[in-house]
Formats: sequence, C-alpha cells, structure tokens
Amino acid sequence: MTVSIDSDSGHDVAVVGAGPVGLLLAGEVAARGIRVVVLERAKAPSTQPKANGIVGSAALELARRGILTGTGLKVLSPPRFQFGPLPLRLGFGPGNPLHVLPIPQRRLEELLESRARALGATVLRGCEVVGYTQDDTGVAIGVRDNDENARVHASHLVGCDGAHSIVRKTAGIGFSGFTSDRIASIARVRIPADRVRVTPDGVDIDGLGRVATMRPNRMPGGTFSIASVRALDRTAPDDVYLISVHEPRGEAEPRDPLPVGELRASIRRVLGTELPFDEATAARSTVGNSRQADTYRSGRVLLAGDAAHIFNAGGSALNVGLNDAIELGRRLAAVLRSGSSSIELDEYDGLRRAAGERALRHTRAQAALDRDDDGAGALREVVAELLRGRRAARRLARLIEQG
Repeated sequence: MTVSIDSDSGHDVAVVGAGPVGLLLAGEVAARGIRVVVLERAKAPSTQPKANGIVGSAALELARRGILTGTGLKVLSPPRFQFGPLPLRLGFGPGNPLHVLPIPQRRLEELLESRARALGATVLRGCEVVGYTQDDTGVAIGVRDNDENARVHASHLVGCDGAHSIVRKTAGIGFSGFTSDRIASIARVRIPADRVRVTPDGVDIDGLGRVATMRPNRMPGGTFSIASVRALDRTAPDDVYLISVHEPRGEAEPRDPLPVGELRASIRRVLGTELPFDEATAARSTVGNSRQADTYRSGRVLLAGDAAHIFNAGGSALNVGLNDAIELGRRLAAVLRSGSSSIELDEYDGLRRAAGERALRHTRAQAALDRDDDGAGALREVVAELLRGRRAARRLARLIEQG
C-alpha cells in the first residue's frame, strides 16, 4: 500500500488497475482538477517484461503531454512494419503515417505513475476490489486492504483491470468474441555470442540457420519470431533475445510462468531442432483472444483498455487502450467539472467501441493471414502482391495508427 484508505473521503473518479491505461487516465483527470484514486490489487509493480512499445497515435499523444521530456525516448516512424506475417514497406519522410515509441512497459508505467502523482492522483497498491454497487449519487466500492475490508466512494468508477476485469463482470457486461486455437510460448533467452551471427536481414543461429528478426518466420511446426532485446531496451545485454513460437493449441492450457523444459519442447516442435540458449527468463505461454465488451458504460461504471477489448494480434492493445484513456479523461472532466450532460459518456461508449471494432477487424485479419492452412497461404500471396505498392501499405499503416 502506498497510502492508507480513508473510507470517509470521497473521490470524483476511482480507477481500478495501475497498468498504463489506468495510470494515464488518472493523470488525465487529475490534470483537470478531478479527485482520482487508483486501486491496484498487486502490492508492487510487476517486474515481468510485458509490452515493448506503443504503436500508433498514442505515442504522439504522450509526447505532446511532455511525458517523454528528458527521458531520451523518441517517437519514430519506421520505414518498415509488419501486418501479421507480411511486411509493410512504408518508406521514409512525411508520407509515412505510422508512429512507434520503443519503451518497456515497466518504464512506461513509471513515467505515467510519476505524472499522475505529481498532478494529485492517489495510487493505492495491495488494494483489491471485491465488488461495488451504484445508485444515482455514486458508486460504493468494496475493497480488501491487507486482509481487512473497506469501502471507497466515488462519483464514477472506471475498470482498467484487464481482460478478466472484475469491474466488467460485476456490471454484467458481456465480452463477445472468440479464443484462438493456437498457443504462443514467449521468453527472453540468452544465446551465447559464439552461437549467433548478425546478418543484414536477420541472424544466423547455430543448428537453425538464418532467420529474420522482428517478424514471424514460418517453420515446420508453426511460426518463430526473434528480436534483440537491446533494440527495444538499450540497457539490456547484447546476447539477450525476445523469442516467441506459435503452434496449434491442441489441449494445452496457457502457463505463467512456463517451465523452461516446456519452453524448450515447444521450440523444438516448431523449429524441428533445438535453439541454443542457456538461460531463459519471463517464460510464459498465452492463448490469443479477440473480444470486445458489449458496452463500455453501465450507469456510472465505465471500461477502458483490456477490460473493454483484447486483440489476437500484437501491437494494437496499448495504442487503443491509451486512446480510450485520453478520450474518457476529457469526457469525465466535461461531466464532473463543466456540468455537461452524461450524454458525453454515452458518446465515449459509441466512439471508442467503434475504434475497438476497427482494431478487432485488422488484428483478426492479421491473425488470419498467419494461419497455416492452404487458404491462408493463398491469401498471403494475394495480399502480399497488393502490399508491394507503398500506397496500399501506408493505407494499412494509417488503420493501425488510428487507435
């Protein structure tokens, strides 16, 4: 816990979840003079590597707010990006519409929490939300703090508490979509320098051969991706790589942490050979979901980020979620400070659900292109032909950029 709960103190907004979306939202409303408290179940920030950056317009929004000032972090426009397994050749110059901010999620959370606190937000850790009720006057939130029950009162409650959101479930909001039939095993591994050589278009690994970096490689049992962690985090050692393998799920269930023996077995099934690594950290397996909340608003309760939508292809979750926070922060301020009608919050629901639907479409398309059946192979060939033109590639990049 950072601060003890004062059950007699009311708040304008209570945010559940101290991930990037919840922390940005807290900063957005605090900047407008709104009393906000963030309720986080975990007692301390996670040290596990998660996302490695922001892809899309949210990166520019953070820069505009001065959040990156003095950090050495820069928003880039990459000349090449991936749409599922296919390259988007975007080129250099002002015509490139895509923006990327390479930043480990933990560093992003540090910056956003520092800003939120500086603006007056309260962040409570080790504070688990166990339920809530709402009426015309506000929301009464039940929390468990160090095995003691307490209650927090707020005018509005926002669930930024992930795909398994208790806020969404308690509101009875459906989470429509589907679960993938593929499973991904992900880890950071150390490959000794004498076992790998950097090439102009990837890396050459002993026993495996040449593979591309920063994009999927189609292998005998699925797909394999590898990237230097140092390219994403300048403090990382040169010999540490972020790897992932995707294969048919079968009866497998996701595991976090994933035992190293199971990680090696998964890699062997996909590559048809061993990967010569001698250390592995942050190993886990995940099953992709593609889902969206049926509504982002139930009275005084709202949803943002993964509580509202999850995607079965990477790169869009943070962008869409951070843009949720920016839009919701503005509209909550209009209602709570400017006296605007609660129609503002209905408009948030309509606007951001439409954005979520766009992201669902293009991430589902990316996942479909990455499948291993004959139909997907033909689809890849046709779409790859279309994407040879820069105009088509940039049009898809604009779709990813929107968030």
